[in-house]
Amino acid sequence: MTTFKQNTKFKTLITWILQILLAASLTYGGLMKLVTPVDQLAQIWPWVSQVPSQLLWGTAIVDLLGAVGIVLPKLFQIKPQLSRWTAYGILGLMLSAIIFHVVRDEGKVIGFNIFLMILTLILLKLWKSE
Repeated sequence: MTTFKQNTKFKTLITWILQILLAASLTYGGLMKLVTPVDQLAQIWPWVSQVPSQLLWGTAIVDLLGAVGIVLPKLFQIKPQLSRWTAYGILGLMLSAIIFHVVRDEGKVIGFNIFLMILTLILLKLWKSE
């Protein structure tokens, strides 16, 4: 009985760590895109100076919505299944980012997108076993 409770607590801890890591990463990316001037941001992410500003702003908003959606529903237990749907959205966002970079021959920069996909998949797997 104690082992089961310890596993449940450990799993809960891991899910919250993953949720916070995803939220922090998405918040950082979203805020960077919103508040950093394009010429400075282009030194970090060269693609931003080559796309319409609407795409940059749109991805920033989607990043921030993902950060909110992955944490708040589960935190406040108000429609917690929305966090799961947000996780699927994050998978779609990361897949879109990977395709975007591969099409632009920027395949070497997709590592972080793959990392976030893996974190999201682990999170979904942990939620499935709840």
